[in-house]
Amino acid sequence: MHTPRIFTTPGMSGYAYSGFSSREYKDAICYAMASGAMPYAECLQAVRVCALELRSTFNGIGGLDGAFVANVRRMENLLRFLDEQSTPSADPTARERVLCAIIHRLYDVLYDCVTAPCNKDMARFKDPSFVGNGAQLQIAKACGILVNAIAIANCFAKTVAVQSVSAVGEHEVDEASHVGLALTTYLDVKFSALKGCLNSSLVPEDREHRRAILRVLQHNAELSRKIAELVDYAIPGHFRSRTESCLKNILDVIETSSTVCEAMVHGDDYAQRRLSLATEARMVLSDNLGRYVSGTVVGSAAQIGTSMCVNALIKALGCTLLVYREYAASGGEEHPFACSLEKCVCILRDSVYPEVFSYECKGDGGSSLAHRVRLLLDKATDELTVLEPEFLLNPQISSELHRKALCYLAEASCAWKSANSEHFDVPEKGESSSRYSSTSLSTEQATSVSTSAPASVCASSVLEEARISSPRSSRTPSGDIEPPVKRARSA
Repeated sequence: MHTPRIFTTPGMSGYAYSGFSSREYKDAICYAMASGAMPYAECLQAVRVCALELRSTFNGIGGLDGAFVANVRRMENLLRFLDEQSTPSADPTARERVLCAIIHRLYDVLYDCVTAPCNKDMARFKDPSFVGNGAQLQIAKACGILVNAIAIANCFAKTVAVQSVSAVGEHEVDEASHVGLALTTYLDVKFSALKGCLNSSLVPEDREHRRAILRVLQHNAELSRKIAELVDYAIPGHFRSRTESCLKNILDVIETSSTVCEAMVHGDDYAQRRLSLATEARMVLSDNLGRYVSGTVVGSAAQIGTSMCVNALIKALGCTLLVYREYAASGGEEHPFACSLEKCVCILRDSVYPEVFSYECKGDGGSSLAHRVRLLLDKATDELTVLEPEFLLNPQISSELHRKALCYLAEASCAWKSANSEHFDVPEKGESSSRYSSTSLSTEQATSVSTSAPASVCASSVLEEARISSPRSSRTPSGDIEPPVKRARSA
């Protein structure tokens, strides 16, 4: 019941969740709590339902790993604890203490789930009885339910808190989302680079071993996506480090497991450029996650070793990939909107970033490179502007991601023009001076918008950029660039 299913497309693959493990279930419960429609007793009942489902799930996979057997006992202890609270205290302090105790217990189980040895055991992912019976999906289901139960308990804890809880501002919401965007870009780009390892082997046994490695990577990538749902500034600081600990352990497994595949694609320039982008996304992810845990304001791109342009590209890619994932999960990858989203991803990942990376490694790439990147960014923007946000799948979430993607593309364009201002001091061939003056003015205005400004301001910059940008060119980017080399800049 409520077991995730695997969805696979030419572009990406993953797990689609339903029932108690789905984000929709959690959001519905939390909305009822925030609106005052769910009393304290019903909140405890919602957690109890999750605990019952978890006990059943852990019983089913107890033979896989000792951690899951121990978690059956933990769920039984939690159920007894919830039974003891069947006559809840009216004291807000007592209620808050109970909810915090529940959250700590759930985090203990979640940590054991994500660090279970079977999650990184290559032999398990070669075993037909393990993969064929969907054992990895049961583990993902358990993690999904645990994440939801933690979020539900925390949501109600805010409503009964004795001390006033500061309202989460729009800026903090955006900063928390940056962790998820960097994670999404990192996972997708890294996996797309490593899939090429299957092409370099003709020996069936070797190919099966490499497939097992990719299954391990995919599985842990999906676990990290679920854990990242707990990155929320509404969660108290003393719980954020527990989220970070879970996430870091999974990311370490991904890095360790991918080493073999990275060596196999060492001579593939195409894969190396993607791995370079994945490395930059991981740097951004680590920095944003650390600042989220400490509660400090997210720093500038320069502080984390990436340029402003690349930083914006990572966020734009993350938004676009999340919208595309909605179509991939529902089997709608052939939908025209999905095709436009996929084209945008390919342009940013495989055309824009390699050119920007080459420029940052070698220095000035000349006027041709400067204008080529700008035109590629325009082309990526075009692929998104043709979409009608209100008609996207899951528009409540996708329309906002779509708007932010346009915002980040505008940031990338402004940062690129600023870094190559000497090549935009004269109009391109075929452009009038008056038209170019308008473009230059817009660039200056847009550049003045801080990357940490509210999203509504960014949206205005996007619209202005779209109105005054120069005509699209039918030119294609030049051929291959040289293999990536280490950048001469400090991290």
